Amino acid sequence: MKSILRVIIFVPLALVILFFAMANRGSVRIGLDPFETNDGSGPSFEAPIFLVVLASMAVGVLAGGVSSWVGHLPVRRAAKVARAEARKTRVEIEKLRQQALTSVPADKR
Repeated sequence: MKSILRVIIFVPLALVILFFAMANRGSVRIGLDPFETNDGSGPSFEAPIFLVVLASMAVGVLAGGVSSWVGHLPVRRAAKVARAEARKTRVEIEKLRQQALTSVPADKR
């Protein structure tokens, strides 16, 4: 089921990206100096516009993922503490169960 769902989602998405790349092959000049004057003397490079757009989207997705990951750090830390407490409680319950079983006479079991 998962593989069919992946095909249904990713094949059209890949086709859209492919068609976008084919339609936007023209080069654009990317300037890297925000204070550059109009003479074009600052550092720059030329790239196809589809690469610029797709790279920008990838950077945005990456920034969003990192932001989400950092935002969930307190939740993950609390879950780690809760797992440790649950583990400790299970061990204590098992010890108490063993103590209770050893204190009960054999004929009452």
